[in-house]
Amino acid sequence: MENNIKNTTDKVLGSILYPGAYSNIENSERIVSAAFGAFMFWKGASDLFSKPSNAVWELILGGALLYRGATGYCAVKDRIESCTIEEAKKDEDKVYIVESM
Repeated sequence: MENNIKNTTDKVLGSILYPGAYSNIENSERIVSAAFGAFMFWKGASDLFSKPSNAVWELILGGALLYRGATGYCAVKDRIESCTIEEAKKDEDKVYIVESM
């Protein structure tokens, strides 16, 4: 558990001190993610006793968006970009023949 906390704090501090090394999203996306994440986390915390099933999802989503905004790294975006790059490399080897009438 301590190791996970240390890794997370290292990522957050590293993204602040060296923004180009760890981040794959723009500053505007970071600001929007952090703001919306803070709102969702606050809403989840306030709904915890009145609507617990909704509050759990709001806390999870808010925490994930806060993490995304704080670190500047989005694993989903990274995965999508790596998949499209791999597909492009596979398509480089193919030759397409186009026939016209």
